[in-house]
Amino acid sequence: MSPSTVLADLRLSLPDIAELAGVKRPVVSTWRRRHAVGPHPFPAAVTAHGGSPRFRATDVVDWVEATGLGNNRSFRADVAMRATLDEDDPARARRLREGLEALLCLREPAGEPLAGLSRGEVEDLADEVDPDDAALYAEVVALGDDLGRVGELADLAADAAYTPGAAFEALLADRFRAGRRDLTMSALAPAALDLVARVAAEIGGDVAVADPWPGYGDLLHAALAVERLDAPAAHLPAGHRLARRRLTVHGRQLADLFDDAGTPALDPHALVVTQVPSAGTPELDDVEVLERLDRLVLGLHLDQRAVVIGPASALADRPADARAESLRAALLRTDRLRAVVVLPPGLVPERARQRLAVWVLGDAPAGVPIPERWTMVADLSDRQFGARFEDAVVEDLLTDVTASLAGRDAVVAHSFRFAKFTLVSDVLARGGGLLASGRPLEQGVWDDGGAAAVRVAELTASLDGVTRPPLGVRVERGDAVPVRRAPLGALAEAGLVRLIPGNRVDRSDVVAAGDRDPSLTRVVGVPELVGERPWGSRGVATLRFAENYPAGRLTEPGDVIVTTTPVPAAVVDDAGFSVVEYPARVLRVTARGRSGAGGSGGRSDAVVPEVLARDVAAQPAGAKWWRSWEVRLVPAEQADAVGQALRAVDARAAAARRELADLDTLAVVLCDGATGGVVHVRFNEATP
Repeated sequence: MSPSTVLADLRLSLPDIAELAGVKRPVVSTWRRRHAVGPHPFPAAVTAHGGSPRFRATDVVDWVEATGLGNNRSFRADVAMRATLDEDDPARARRLREGLEALLCLREPAGEPLAGLSRGEVEDLADEVDPDDAALYAEVVALGDDLGRVGELADLAADAAYTPGAAFEALLADRFRAGRRDLTMSALAPAALDLVARVAAEIGGDVAVADPWPGYGDLLHAALAVERLDAPAAHLPAGHRLARRRLTVHGRQLADLFDDAGTPALDPHALVVTQVPSAGTPELDDVEVLERLDRLVLGLHLDQRAVVIGPASALADRPADARAESLRAALLRTDRLRAVVVLPPGLVPERARQRLAVWVLGDAPAGVPIPERWTMVADLSDRQFGARFEDAVVEDLLTDVTASLAGRDAVVAHSFRFAKFTLVSDVLARGGGLLASGRPLEQGVWDDGGAAAVRVAELTASLDGVTRPPLGVRVERGDAVPVRRAPLGALAEAGLVRLIPGNRVDRSDVVAAGDRDPSLTRVVGVPELVGERPWGSRGVATLRFAENYPAGRLTEPGDVIVTTTPVPAAVVDDAGFSVVEYPARVLRVTARGRSGAGGSGGRSDAVVPEVLARDVAAQPAGAKWWRSWEVRLVPAEQADAVGQALRAVDARAAAARRELADLDTLAVVLCDGATGGVVHVRFNEATP
């Protein structure tokens, strides 16, 4: 069965086409309107879903490849991975989707494309992989005559995503775009999953991971994906077939977690990681959440730890009624609650205003009388996040959580950034929210071995020794002339500038980079362009980039790296040899553009990258259509001098920013050192 035959059964909406082609949604409508007639007319809709037209995937793929439009060179493969089966019958659609998930689990054990196997061979393989029919055998058999077609689709999806596991994740991620509420209720945003997974990795180690209420395996998968958590197995109850398929496709070893009258029967050596309520399950009220946590705490063994995420209304805020207050008080009396972290709203996509909280459960601190036992509370509710929280925030939170699980001496010695301590006895006596009862911990004496004094001396010496060479810019008065401007689209059509797409780099390949690491190639993307990350703070292994991205492109010196998301921004890459990360792109001034563009009145104009970058950055925040951006031209005879002068100004500005950063660091070290007693300050005295 050919790929075209498989794609003929898939349907795409206009937003699907835009996302897969790497363009904005209005662009596809423009394609449809402008190419209504001609040698390559836009495909006609074959059906409608909820009033929106749907297009046969084969027709769309052929049209995109024939016209060369869009920003995705692997459009055909990505369509096979991302498009949804268009079925009017919900039961049939679910059967095909679950069958596709099951076949993706068989792709690796098969050792060859599934399309090359007979129906009987595939079913035998499913029986071999899942002899107890705990996850996928029934789904494979249920495909019946559709097995060959869905097997071909599984092959295409796995090839497009490079691994069956990545294809499975893309298929499951499609639940949000497709509006499948049966799979999205209570589902967490990536930032919440990452935070909980990193907390689990910090307090877990090489123990098994258990989830008594796994939902669709979101938390288990996230926790097992963290490199520091070397878990030998995942424990989950019977049923939960989607979660089991998800873990199976990633090669995880599974073990059954039995449940006794609603109380999880946990392996005493397992780290518990769970969400209440879990993804894909109906919302629970605060009493139901706390009742479920009460059963979990009852099932915990001595020395066993757990990380739980749930609504802050139940876990941290003032209880809504007497029943909820009584349940939470009973949980606090167990002395298992070691830390509470309140998170910002927006981490449950379906309930954007809901706040979540994380509970870290462990043993009560040894040797501490009951009236003096405490719980740590941390408030991150005002922290910004994207796909994840800032690394610095998470790392400091992890050190706070680790200290909260230690004994009295470790807590007193630790300098907490976010966490405050609250006596359990105070909360039980006063009631109310946990955050309101938190107060800073009195710290013990800290001796840094002279590190702060040395750092102050180093910073002071470097700042006192700063000298600035002259800029070398000299100007003369000239005759005023009209400013020449041109839309970027016109300059591109004239061949004076070229737009070069960014590279689609797998997030896992991008690492933190030092300024002079010879094994890494600098990565520049939206975070660098909008000032969220310093220039050169990210990189990709040079050999890995060459091997995994044979079509990858590097910048040349003088390229202008631009983005339209979230606002227009641009930076000139003076050194070149950078990997530009999509959706950022490159505007390259060609030789013609540098030598001058013919103008009227005998004047010849040039495109200067440094001027171009400033004009792009000056565009209004809503100006997303790069072709309409007007940029200024420079008289050709002045182009080189103007470029050199602006580069000198930029270099001086960068040096000034570094000096300001050093001054800020010096102020922090002075404040911390002086208040901690490890630095004695003398001012305007000669250095001995």
